Amino acid sequence: MTESATTRAGSRRSAIITAAQRLAVDCGYAGFTVEDLARAVGVSRRTLFNHVSSKEEAVLGLLPVLTDEQAATLRSGGPTGHLVDDVLTVVLDCLHADDGTPADFEQLHDVSERNPELFVRVKTHVEELGEQLVTHLSARDDADDSRSRMALAIVGGIVQHSVVQCIATPSLGPLSDRARANLTTAREILADPA
Repeated sequence: MTESATTRAGSRRSAIITAAQRLAVDCGYAGFTVEDLARAVGVSRRTLFNHVSSKEEAVLGLLPVLTDEQAATLRSGGPTGHLVDDVLTVVLDCLHADDGTPADFEQLHDVSERNPELFVRVKTHVEELGEQLVTHLSARDDADDSRSRMALAIVGGIVQHSVVQCIATPSLGPLSDRARANLTTAREILADPA
């Protein structure tokens, strides 16, 4: 596929996700069909399924996944050699944190608020991803199951708070920058002897 064809495909996929999320907020997830979505985007059903595998994927986009390479890097003690930094780096990479805008996060938040069944689906997926992370982190020399779960809890809280900040104050910058700044703040708080 040429670069311009890849760009067009990415643009079409983005338009599908945007339209699906708008429909999910306006009509509810059960309130529109794949045919309604195809009409909203101006494509055929077949073309729609060339870009997304399901109605759910159209609304949620691709849910974060841990790649084999990321898993191997975590097991070997990387990518930075510091447990919490490694978890944050991999989680942000899984979330494609540098690709999303505050408007994207806000739209997904609105979709979840309007469609509890999708929120449950995302929550379940994130919990499964967390268990995968713990499994791979626990194989490290510097982490057992308990330390891995604590590192994941710390990072989860930081990422959640960072998303809220990005939605409320887009000028704070991208999610990855905000999360790293919040990790620094968390370290300062934990180091405070008072």
